Amino acid sequence: MLDHALAQFSPGSEERELLERIDEKRLPVHVAITMDGNGRWAKQQGLERNAGHGAGAEAAREITEVAARLGIRFLTLFTFSSENWKRPPGEVQYLMDMLHENLLNRQELLTDNDIRLKIIGDLEGLPGKLRKKLLESEERSSGHSRMQVNLALNYGSRQEILRAVRAIVAAGTAAGRIDEETFARHLYTAGCPDPDLLIRTSGELRISNFLLYQIAYSELYFTKTLWPDFRAREFFRAIIDYQGRERRYGNA
Repeated sequence: MLDHALAQFSPGSEERELLERIDEKRLPVHVAITMDGNGRWAKQQGLERNAGHGAGAEAAREITEVAARLGIRFLTLFTFSSENWKRPPGEVQYLMDMLHENLLNRQELLTDNDIRLKIIGDLEGLPGKLRKKLLESEERSSGHSRMQVNLALNYGSRQEILRAVRAIVAAGTAAGRIDEETFARHLYTAGCPDPDLLIRTSGELRISNFLLYQIAYSELYFTKTLWPDFRAREFFRAIIDYQGRERRYGNA
């Protein structure tokens, strides 16, 4: 598995040296990432904010491909939160258009890497054209099995939890029959294991309403690297850090 991943890096490169330190038998099954810092990256470069989103999309493409080659089974990317609608209308429109364009032009990323796409979040709140393309991409990739990528779009974890509670109540499930398994089946992430590792870029030390229920026992990794600069070497460093920890799941 790692041999395949190594093939894309030149001998002696920093990425290759980091990759050789990773234990392929102790990889996280599910990695979740809060992709933060596009706007600050653009400001540092003297560019408009939208240029940061474009660079961030390139980072997401690279990390998705690297994760698939490494052997990660599930990757969840916090792409657009339910709070992001508060941003300037022009910026929001750019993000929606960029998402649609990427779905049109990057289908080979899913096909070539045998990746299944799943959207988590309130699809009904997204523009109709984008929603249609998202559902088409989900359907076209439904038979892929190497890795599942969850794109969190118009997503908020508190809203997800409320949605799950309402669905359970609407189903008439008796209170005494509601357990963790029942609750998990009503979340957007139903069928996915909980994240082993949550990465947040840009130096912010908070969760920001992302997978609040699912990350109860996840390992958290914070880096000051802004998302557009978070590439393969940074991802490998996060995996190496994760593998150096002792997971206790609440046990002393």
